[in-house]
Amino acid sequence: MATQQINCSWKEHMQFEATDQEGHRVTMDIPAASGGDGAGFSPMPVMLVALGGCMGVDVKMVLNKMKVPLTRLEMEILGELDEDTRPRIYKKITIDFHFSGDHLSLDKLEKAIKLAEEKYCNVSAILSQTAELEYRAIID
Repeated sequence: MATQQINCSWKEHMQFEATDQEGHRVTMDIPAASGGDGAGFSPMPVMLVALGGCMGVDVKMVLNKMKVPLTRLEMEILGELDEDTRPRIYKKITIDFHFSGDHLSLDKLEKAIKLAEEKYCNVSAILSQTAELEYRAIID
């Protein structure tokens, strides 16, 4: 069984630092208006970061296999929280994929996104259990 370990340590006030087995670090905090210092990501946006990283890597891998050359891939991720639930969860997450490159095919880009969402991205599989996920491919 594969395992992953994250250590999460309180630093000061409401700041926590997460460290993985390779020593990568992420600082988390809450906004000053909520009692923190705003010195890092709030925990819920970290979930959107994970989705963006997972989908981005998987889309790029699929496009590499399809021999689709890119000069740019950026994502805008919008998470809509359900204010009527406690704890609050995302009810809808939208990712706009912005692609640049020569002679890009929207059909191939959309196919890569669909494969990443349905077959490869673990984070998407988890978040889709509670949130509506919407993806859009945009050629810039």
